[in-house]
Amino acid sequence: MQTIGEKLEEARKRKGISIREAAETTKIRSDYLQKFEANSFDIDLPPLYIRGFLRSYTRYLDLDPDRFVNDYNAVLASEGKPVRRESHGRVDFGDAARSLDGGEAAPAGRSAQDQALMIKFGLLAGGAIIVIVLIFLLVNVLFSRSPARTAQATPPPPATVQAEAAQTLTLTAADATRVKVVQDLDGVTLFNGSLARGESKSIKKQGKLLITVEAGKNLRMEVNGRNYPVPLEGYGRFALD
Repeated sequence: MQTIGEKLEEARKRKGISIREAAETTKIRSDYLQKFEANSFDIDLPPLYIRGFLRSYTRYLDLDPDRFVNDYNAVLASEGKPVRRESHGRVDFGDAARSLDGGEAAPAGRSAQDQALMIKFGLLAGGAIIVIVLIFLLVNVLFSRSPARTAQATPPPPATVQAEAAQTLTLTAADATRVKVVQDLDGVTLFNGSLARGESKSIKKQGKLLITVEAGKNLRMEVNGRNYPVPLEGYGRFALD
């Protein structure tokens, strides 16, 4: 019985396509495709991303995406790893009033694993803020106890500590779609609108973003010029660190 990798390699060679050509068309790294065809899924990516890559690659090879995703889930189960089923359906982008209030509706079908991950990120962000405040207070206390040194040489004001340097996210529509981008750090909506085919939108980001997309297969993402794959094909929401 053929493995997942053997089926992928056979389909690609039958179409006369090289790994490089497949990577350029699907926007999936060539080393990931090589590992898939070697039936090796031990890459530093969450299973959700691997499933998304499998769907894109098998659809590109005119294969049945659901069948290969089910085979991949079977591999996870045989290795004793948890298998989280994907949920599909239309996602509400929220009305204008809810955007102004900064509210964000949680997507249906969110698993306990996702909720635990969100709590973990929340705790880490809270801890980072506490550390920054303590450092700022400590600096103020040290300088307030040394008036003579302050008179001789005024020290520069303490630099603002940021959890993460600002980055530029570029969204490009391969075809018409609608996108909503919310900054997880403060709940601010950075973009909420439609993108026409070929249209691009650049957004300054800091930290994790929550991105809701109407048609994931039509969206391309770059962060500081580096391609990031969209882990879903249709409607859904995902996090981008």
